[in-house]
Amino acid sequence: MMKKKALSDKYPIGQLVRSRQGRDQNRLYIVTAVGDRNLDAADGTKWTVSNPLHLQKINIRMDAEITDADIVKIIQTFENRKENQEDK
Repeated sequence: MMKKKALSDKYPIGQLVRSRQGRDQNRLYIVTAVGDRNLDAADGTKWTVSNPLHLQKINIRMDAEITDADIVKIIQTFENRKENQEDK
């Protein structure tokens, strides 16, 4: 008998996900924490790391549309912000 995958195995912290239902349908989020039946996600604007959105497993899907170039751009943006904050 095959063992059911844990939610944290399917949606690790840092995973890009997209909401499938509700007012936030099709919005992108980054997973910030994983529980037994739901996960916390943030978009950095309305839903932050300190005030995350609580998503149920059935309302999310992994977003396969992200590319390596997208990842590089996100990391570069983060690094540039970090450097700008240190200069102040």
